[in-house]
Amino acid sequence: MPKDEFDPDDPMELCGVGLLTEEDTTDAMAECFIEEFMRLGHSHTQIHALFRNPFYIGMNMVMQNKGEVYVKEKITEVFARWGKVITWPEQGAVPLTP
Repeated sequence: MPKDEFDPDDPMELCGVGLLTEEDTTDAMAECFIEEFMRLGHSHTQIHALFRNPFYIGMNMVMQNKGEVYVKEKITEVFARWGKVITWPEQGAVPLTP
């Protein structure tokens, strides 16, 4: 089977699945996204830009549902857990690009 064709019978094919739950899992999901990209070497401003990017559906959903202040607080909290102190640039001072 060619690499770029999807095979529904391939057990090794990646498949995303959404799970419905009554519990709000936004906190855990946001922390997981932040920690993953932090450990890949992204800065706090780069991670913040990913939350603003609509192509990162899960991250962008957190931004839309919880707001920018929540996202910045979560990023600061996760970075602090890893011993990294961050400061946010003044509003409009530096464009936030990944």
